Amino acid sequence: MASDKPTMKVTIVAADRPVWNGTAYSVVIPASAGQMGILPDHEPILTVINHGTVRVHSTSGHDHLFTVSDGFAAFDSNSMTVAVSDSSDDEINNAGAADAAAAEDAD
Repeated sequence: MASDKPTMKVTIVAADRPVWNGTAYSVVIPASAGQMGILPDHEPILTVINHGTVRVHSTSGHDHLFTVSDGFAAFDSNSMTVAVSDSSDDEINNAGAADAAAAEDAD
C-alpha cells in the first residue's frame, strides 16, 4: 500500500562525489543557527550548514546519517540539495554519526 505522506527529492553531494540521492519524508541539517528540520512543502530556503550530521528519513523507512563538513543546503519545490566539501559514508560511519547526532541534540 502506498503512503499518502508528502515526500521530497533529496540530493547530497560532496565536492568529489555524489553521496546520496532519493526521496524522503524529512531531513535534518546542521544549519548555522542550529539544527533545522525540513519537511515537504517547506518554504524555500538557502542556508549555510556547519560540520555535523545530516539525517534523512527516507521513504524506505530508514534513517540515513551522514557526517558532513561545511557547505550549504537549498530547498525549493520539494527538492533539497545539500552540497558539502566532504561527507563520510553512512554505512561505514553510522555509529559515529549517531553519536554525533546525539551530542548535537544534547547541546
